[in-house]
Amino acid sequence: MTSAQATPIDPKAFNLFNIPDDYYLDPQPYFKALRDEDPIHRNADGSVLLTRYEDIITVWRDLSGVVNREQAYTKKFGPGPLLEHHTTSMLFRDPPDHDRLRTIVNPFFSQKSIERLRQATVDIVAKLLVDIEKKRDIDFILDFSSKIPVQLVCDIFGVPREEGPIIRDLGAQVLLPLNPTVTQEIIDAGHVATQKFKDYLLQYINLWRKRPMEETPSNIISALVAAEKRGEDISENEMAHLCILVLNGGHETTTNLIGLSTLALINHPDQMALMASEELNVPVAVEECIRFCSPLQLQGRRTTREVVIASGLIPAHTEVIFSVGAGNRDERVFDHPNAFDLNRKPNLHLAFGSGIHVCLGRPLARLELAIALPALAKRFPKMSLIEPPVFNKNARFRGIQKMKINLY
Repeated sequence: MTSAQATPIDPKAFNLFNIPDDYYLDPQPYFKALRDEDPIHRNADGSVLLTRYEDIITVWRDLSGVVNREQAYTKKFGPGPLLEHHTTSMLFRDPPDHDRLRTIVNPFFSQKSIERLRQATVDIVAKLLVDIEKKRDIDFILDFSSKIPVQLVCDIFGVPREEGPIIRDLGAQVLLPLNPTVTQEIIDAGHVATQKFKDYLLQYINLWRKRPMEETPSNIISALVAAEKRGEDISENEMAHLCILVLNGGHETTTNLIGLSTLALINHPDQMALMASEELNVPVAVEECIRFCSPLQLQGRRTTREVVIASGLIPAHTEVIFSVGAGNRDERVFDHPNAFDLNRKPNLHLAFGSGIHVCLGRPLARLELAIALPALAKRFPKMSLIEPPVFNKNARFRGIQKMKINLY
């Protein structure tokens, strides 16, 4: 989706802490202005925003960079469960703690493990297609895209699928405070939601503690409890926060990815036809959806030493924010980057990150898109928007709040 700018963009005046409304409709004009004229953009808080592909890759792969943001988040959130989560979870831990925690959950996101979920994914999508076919008009996010990932992530964790809405709603309140600017009300709600999420998960952790240890854990909570019983270095807090992190990562961005990809298909009828055809190269098409949509828009590192990048120099002890969505549309790397081309090759996008913090759930996201999008396009090739979609006002995670579509 593109939007015409009423006035020229001044990248030097861009303020990540006071984002204009039209940015949420389409951030790409802002990203281009920043890439072209201010690739090392100084934010109001002293951090820098990188928008060029090569600059992002360089800092991402610099092993001296760290993700721990305890000082910044203590100032932003104040003490409480929300701060505990965003300083305890694996996402904001550096080695060796990051590696220690990731090792426990890695087996559940291997290609082999994810392949075991293929039939479950096919079944979930097939049922949803039957359900929405009974309607003419649907809210795509509510009725379809949000229901696939949350059911699968419940299976991976060993919690009932019918409790998916609890996970989804609490998770959203935990994630929203990560945006550059949020109200105290949002922060307070984040503290409450984090504690509720911990209490919810502790029920299942305690349930598995009472059971005999599984030789081969059948779900992530069982695996965490098994690690605890073996005397491995993992606390109850770490167990709960690791669950919250992976549960959120397993459904939030994938819901957004399915929704944004479907919007792109609706806006590009030729690509919708290709998605529905037998000639489709599914893995190639999936990578283009991931590149073009980039649901995780912002990530960060803190430099511990001076880092030289193609666009200049970043001093030591600088908070660096990567605009993944900008890097994935960089014309220095991608031919015709704003074209949605399901045959695009090569396609070395940045959407899943790089280095030791590369997205844990990337095989699952790819599987869900590979099954859901072709099935959707074949069943409803004439889908159309009833009205413009409503985008979330969320700079970190790009997604659609509501998208009313006509199926026929």
